[in-house]
Formats: sequence, structure tokens, C-alpha cells
Amino acid sequence: MLSFKKISVGLLFIGSLAACDNEQDMKNEKVEIGEKTEVQDSTQHEDIPSYEAPKFQIYGGWMNDESYILIKSDGYDGKNRSKYIVEKFTKTGKDKTIKHFQLAKSTGSKLTGILFNKKSNKTSFLTLELNKDHTEITVTLPNEKPDTYKNADIEPEEFNSEYEWED
Repeated sequence: MLSFKKISVGLLFIGSLAACDNEQDMKNEKVEIGEKTEVQDSTQHEDIPSYEAPKFQIYGGWMNDESYILIKSDGYDGKNRSKYIVEKFTKTGKDKTIKHFQLAKSTGSKLTGILFNKKSNKTSFLTLELNKDHTEITVTLPNEKPDTYKNADIEPEEFNSEYEWED
């Protein structure tokens, strides 16, 4: 009789452990579902372009006979993707100018950006204007004449063998 009680108590103990495991599994499922929903929501939010984002592609290489410009992202600030870096260099020179800008206004295929210096508070404006086919871009920097560039079909290091990619 004593062994029957021990067996009964043992079975009750094992049954209660199994019930606890099932309850824990249900709690884990709820947590996982909630986490998946959050990830989906944040991903959907990132895909929504900001009002400042251009409606056409300005990223990449653009070149003319004398120089090459490379327009690339300057990161994501948590709200939009409107910050850019423009690198400008020549075929022969090692000199390279790097300018940071943020889009301020977009009117059709003409973009106005605010150039800023990360080391000082100085700002100025630049304009980027794409042609009808978006195969050429005219860049007007402060105190410089407008330069027109064609969409580059070569990489920067093919234009200038001494070009080095910045991280």
C-alpha cells in the first residue's frame, strides 16, 4: 500500500511538471509572436521614404571629361535617408573633395541641398538637377560654375587608379 501511494504521488508530481511545461510553452509562443510583430512593424516603417527623399536615383557615380563624382548615403538618422556624401576627384590628381549635404527641397528633377561641415557650423547650398532621362546631373556648388556629369559606366578606380574607397 505504501508503494501504491509513492507511485501515485510520483505520477501526480510528473503530471504537474508536464502541465507547467505546457504553460511555459504557451507563454513562449506569445512572446515570440509579439516579437515578430514588432520586427515586421519596424521594417515596414523603414521602407516608407521621407518626404525629402528624391523620387529618382541620385546615388552612384557620375562623370565628365575632367572629373568624377560619387554620391552615396551618409547614413540613416532614424527618420529619413536624406543625408548624402558627394566625393569629387579628377583623373590625374590625388586630391579629393568630400562634401556632406542634406536634401532641403525637391522640385521636379531639381534638388536643393544644404552643405554642412561636420567640424564647424558653416553651411551653404548646392543644387542637383537631373535631365529628363535621368542620365545626366548638373551640380552647382557654391562659388563654382555648374558642372554636368553623365551617369558613369565605370567604377571610380577605373577613372582614377589612385582612388581609394572611404568607409
